[in-house]
Amino acid sequence: MTYQETYRVWKDALKGTEYEAELEALPKDEDALQDSFYKEMEFGTAGMRGIIGMGTNRMNVFTVKRATQALANNILAHGDPAAGVAVAYDTRKYSDLFARETAGVLCANGINVFMYDTPHSVPQLSFTILELKTTAGVVITASHNPPEYNGYKVYGEDGGQCPVADSDRITEYISQIDDMFRIRSMPLDEAERKGLLAYIGKDLDEIYFGKVEALCIHPETMKQQADKLNIVYTPLHGTGNVPVRRVLKDLGIKRLHVVPGQEHPDPAFPTVKAPNPEERQSFDLAMALANQKDANLILATDPDSDRLGVAIRNADHEFVILTGNQIGCLLMDYILSQKRQSFTGDEFVVKSIVTSDMVDVIAKHYGVELRSVFTGFKFIAEQIKLAERTGKGRFIFGFEESYGYLQGAFVRDKDAVQAAMMIAEAACWYNSLGRTLYEVLIDMYEKYGWFEELVISKTLYGREGIEKIQGAVSTLRKKYPETIGGFHVLAVRDYLRQERIDMQTGKTEPLGMEQSNVLYFELDGGRFIIRPSGTEPKLKSYLSTSSMNKQEAEYQLNKLKESAVNLIDKLTE
Repeated sequence: MTYQETYRVWKDALKGTEYEAELEALPKDEDALQDSFYKEMEFGTAGMRGIIGMGTNRMNVFTVKRATQALANNILAHGDPAAGVAVAYDTRKYSDLFARETAGVLCANGINVFMYDTPHSVPQLSFTILELKTTAGVVITASHNPPEYNGYKVYGEDGGQCPVADSDRITEYISQIDDMFRIRSMPLDEAERKGLLAYIGKDLDEIYFGKVEALCIHPETMKQQADKLNIVYTPLHGTGNVPVRRVLKDLGIKRLHVVPGQEHPDPAFPTVKAPNPEERQSFDLAMALANQKDANLILATDPDSDRLGVAIRNADHEFVILTGNQIGCLLMDYILSQKRQSFTGDEFVVKSIVTSDMVDVIAKHYGVELRSVFTGFKFIAEQIKLAERTGKGRFIFGFEESYGYLQGAFVRDKDAVQAAMMIAEAACWYNSLGRTLYEVLIDMYEKYGWFEELVISKTLYGREGIEKIQGAVSTLRKKYPETIGGFHVLAVRDYLRQERIDMQTGKTEPLGMEQSNVLYFELDGGRFIIRPSGTEPKLKSYLSTSSMNKQEAEYQLNKLKESAVNLIDKLTE
């Protein structure tokens, strides 16, 4: 059917309901109408994520119920209905409603549900799956996206994001649902009476808090330095407010100031354009409060509390917002330096292929194995599961440049609560030695090399935008460039073709990884990586240069940036 025909089906089906007025208004904006109905919302390993509204390509109760029925079909055929599904939700618009709809459909299919009745973070949902041994989990969240978005994330029994085999089957089950307006649902009070629905109590929160706090390497140092660490924290209206404050308080932190205007849940996120700790604007209110309180550390978590942003004072007592790579390298170096005496030789750390190459140098310095995986924390979780299954390897730390970190394997997704605790502990430990986090970071650059990095994201909305994003990478793949920004391309790693091509000799070798639409250009002095985002309408590029000289690395990055921006603009014309 055309998008106009699909729209008419929805309009007829929902005539006389609370959704009629919204559907009636859509034809006034032809672009919005087309984008709402021109395709089905895609379901991938990250589940679904999109703009809230009516339509097959929107987040609404009907697309949520259809995805849930498909999940139920998959569990009934391949899972354990009695083990049940854990359900959580964040502070976004309709998150609680979508969570209740999810529970109602699962219970109508005879599948047990364990649900939080207040907003909870993504890492707590992952932890809950492992703790309760459920067959799957669902969390309603759109992470750090703008307020008009929401999402539906599915997790497997290992606490990690939905495995490819399951997401493929769920996608197939979705395609088999003919009428998304007649999906069975059970009222939650009935489900509770029948023993199909149980609400998760605070006892599970206490277990999670205890496990996070047990990760602290030097709890006594934290208590001793607590008066000297002055923190400003913003949960950006999200789920981190309770767990982050609780953990830091339990470990002795006394001077913790929460940004008043961003403390409580608000689905409109009125103080920011997007509740994203990667963006400088998210720190504006926190910085004002930090200067007022003379704080020396700022922490920011996104709405589902899986990402952590950090700002620290530099030598001039001015705040510097750290990149995800800088935070991750600081944490990794601290953890490895403090645990190295207990290493037995089978320890490993994990990073994504777009994460800083400084990680490689740090891992080599401490003699631990480095495992590189695709972007997406599910791949880091898979390495933990692999080590458990084979008995080979002990997971120490994993992170992505996109502000996601994990130390404790009792969670299988990025965990901003753990990360907030770790960075606070590192600050306390170094302070006990008379050093600041900024001084430690500079020392790391001097020791390991100056790695200058930049992420360029180009957002393109609608059907045409998605086509341009996909077309950009396809165009590059047709003829690999020989130079980028004056840098010679030494080799190309084409993860879709699963091969590495030496540009000088033409020799190819297998990459030994699954397929992914990523191009990785190895340059003489840096790298350029480009891929479509898996969760947002963005074309993402990762630039990196390195040198033992700071000025040289910065100069080379600026040169690469200029060429990369021109290339991306040309590819998306």
